[in-house]
Amino acid sequence: MRRSTIPAAILALAAACYSGTFDASGPDGSSSSSGPGTSVATTAPATTTPGTGPLTGDPSGSGPATTAADEDSTTAAVADLGPVVEPCPDTAFCEPFDDYTEVALADGQTFGPWRATLSASGAIMDLDGAHTTSGDRALHVRLEQGGTSGGRLFTNGGVPLLEGSPTHVYGRLMMYIADNGTSVHWTFFGAQGPAEPSAPIPGSSASYIMSSLPADGMNTYSFVDGLSGGPDYQDCWARGDQPMPTGEWTCVSFEMDGLSRRLRMYLDGDPTPVVAVDDTGQGCVAPVPGDSLWYGPLIERMFVGTWSFHPMDAPLEVWIDDLVVDTAPVACP
Repeated sequence: MRRSTIPAAILALAAACYSGTFDASGPDGSSSSSGPGTSVATTAPATTTPGTGPLTGDPSGSGPATTAADEDSTTAAVADLGPVVEPCPDTAFCEPFDDYTEVALADGQTFGPWRATLSASGAIMDLDGAHTTSGDRALHVRLEQGGTSGGRLFTNGGVPLLEGSPTHVYGRLMMYIADNGTSVHWTFFGAQGPAEPSAPIPGSSASYIMSSLPADGMNTYSFVDGLSGGPDYQDCWARGDQPMPTGEWTCVSFEMDGLSRRLRMYLDGDPTPVVAVDDTGQGCVAPVPGDSLWYGPLIERMFVGTWSFHPMDAPLEVWIDDLVVDTAPVACP
């Protein structure tokens, strides 16, 4: 976990050439869940007067004027950089997965703020550089056909954001899917803890989970809610219509508000959510009523990774990078 390490010169260059903001106004750690039933405004690029820009002349403007050749050279340099990604803005929690010596990850292994959970059914989890959005490594999980469970990292202390057990968080992560097998239900991020006080069963635990539920054989972005503590485990879902893309990076941003029972998921800075929950979702596993309220957690831990509660119909391989979680809205890069 670390703050930004992008050199100041690159950030200055980026500031002169890119500008934009996104207003994102708007999990369960146990493998015992049965899973769901079968059934911003953009601003114009900054301009500079020749001789006063960050890369030409001096700040007073008294330096030599920029020539056309200089401008062409600067433009080419910016183009070579590609889109500038700020992996760790000044937010409450950030994980670019670049600060560790670990490569292959084993079940029960601890590092940084994390504890690894890895199934014994053939899944692999590691930190590798096959696909990244910043730095040289990302979290990588692969599940084989027929496999259940998978690999996840759970926060294991040392996360100031969670010390006050917040009920309302925002965040985003970068996700790359290669093999895109489906199952009834697989997850990639979640928040969990004791259920907030208005939940009907004292001492129950709650989870808000970002998930995939298939539609017409395609993975789609979804939310899942879990509430335990009574005779029946509350396992409810809300599925979006947007298929998960493969072979490319997608920024998935979110809002989870347990007291207001409000959840939102967005893609690549689009202000229209791909999944939205207000109070209740689309259904629940019987015998829990399908319109059960989604009581949220007093968040004590988070997890990230790939985990399926049901056998995969084909291999699934996912990379996740640059996870950011805060108590204020978080923009996609």
